[in-house]
Amino acid sequence: MAKKNCAKSVRVIHTPEGYCLNEKSFGKVHELCKGTSVYGVEEYTYKGKLHQGEVTFVGGEGLKEVYPTLGGTNHGYTLEGLAQKIFHAENALVRHSDSEDRDFVYVNEKSVLKFVGDSHKSYTIKVRFYDNCYGNDNNRWVVIYAE
Repeated sequence: MAKKNCAKSVRVIHTPEGYCLNEKSFGKVHELCKGTSVYGVEEYTYKGKLHQGEVTFVGGEGLKEVYPTLGGTNHGYTLEGLAQKIFHAENALVRHSDSEDRDFVYVNEKSVLKFVGDSHKSYTIKVRFYDNCYGNDNNRWVVIYAE
């Protein structure tokens, strides 16, 4: 089976099933390639360059659903690996775990995730949507690992 191009941009008339990375500040949407993580759960990957500015993860009909949902308690992101340096959260509570070497980002309705990395460099960004990978589709938490 041929491997899917993980740097494919999405045309507005073609909205794929699954998830996409939306360069909201730049106006470009990238389809995320579905695979399996080292933890045995669904993982989605983007390989390529990004423009600096606000990013979101979207899916659903017409790509109108944003992940994680910004309302409710205990919603947010975990930033792992290089993601801790190339993403920055605004209007969110960010806590670093020294023992796990990752950031926990708790979001609210005003929170924004921004790509602040090098826009001339290609990155591999791997995304897991918890608790969705375990059958609890609540869209409350997104884990982002980058290298």
